[in-house]
Amino acid sequence: MDQKAGDIDWVEAALVALHRTTGMQARIRHGRRDPGGEAPVAAISLRRGDAAHRYAVECRRSVRTVADLSVVRAQLQERAPGLLVTTYLTPALAGQCREMGLQFLDTAGNTFLDAPELFVFVIGQTPPDSVVRPAVRISGNPSSQRMVFALLCQPELLQATYREIARVSGIALGSVGAVFNGLSARGWLLETREDEGRRLTAPDRLLDEWVANYPTILRHRLQPRRFSAPAADWWQAVNAAELGGYWSGEVAAAAMVGGIRPASQTLYIAPARMAGALQVLTQKHRLRPDPDGMVEVLEAFWDPSVEGGETPAPGRTDLAPPVLVYADLVATLDADHLAAATQLRKARIKDVLDRF
Repeated sequence: MDQKAGDIDWVEAALVALHRTTGMQARIRHGRRDPGGEAPVAAISLRRGDAAHRYAVECRRSVRTVADLSVVRAQLQERAPGLLVTTYLTPALAGQCREMGLQFLDTAGNTFLDAPELFVFVIGQTPPDSVVRPAVRISGNPSSQRMVFALLCQPELLQATYREIARVSGIALGSVGAVFNGLSARGWLLETREDEGRRLTAPDRLLDEWVANYPTILRHRLQPRRFSAPAADWWQAVNAAELGGYWSGEVAAAAMVGGIRPASQTLYIAPARMAGALQVLTQKHRLRPDPDGMVEVLEAFWDPSVEGGETPAPGRTDLAPPVLVYADLVATLDADHLAAATQLRKARIKDVLDRF
């Protein structure tokens, strides 16, 4: 399917399927054929009886995990009421949408709608034969996750040599070309022989894909450890930079955009400094191993240079890059965290993506 025209096509196919399974009437109010923008690609109106409902639409060709749903929910946070339109949702994912309050339509006729004078929940409809199998995700292995992360944090790296990209990303030189080939195959990377060099055409969607894949592809490989703390504010006495560490999650979000009281703490530490840092955390700050603890410690996986010229917060050198903070917030599925993630994306990430 032509990616430039595909967004509106998904909406139209889903509305036909909605009418088939529910009898509801619907129409597109306006649409945009822009594969890379943050704004919804369309607005639609649904009618049942005398009640009319208008939705902003977010299209996703493939939704395979709860993390994917969480990314969409964060995207629609400030566009309520919002509606996910996708090719097909399994019954399990449809149930998750209902639990999360994420309204959706798919082209098979499955749907969840919950608005005044409107409640529809249809699952179990099988996808049509014409549904295209999801493309292999670019950020689907640890090496590509590392490289895409570095690019998203430091747009200027896109024009660097393969050797420099490999060094900053911490991956093998041969992996760089494979990632670029994957981006090009999906139309997300343009390469010219002119002075313009390489250009990402859909950095917003690349970010969404990276965030959705991060928990299952890379994060679990970072030796995560959980601890309990003797007091809720223990972290305020910690100089993370001296430990070779970077705060992420709630602590970093509070510093970057405010509006959140950190109830849990996520700390990334350089692998070479991990042993010493854990000794300080357990002996000086009295953290205790606890699989259900509110403190999580992981290995930092990025080169400090990926932060480029962007300062996460004035005077702070102990905060993870905003892209990582955003991903950690979205992965929790918590409503307050998603609201903070939306603010963070607008305040700290959008301008960086615009540099592509």
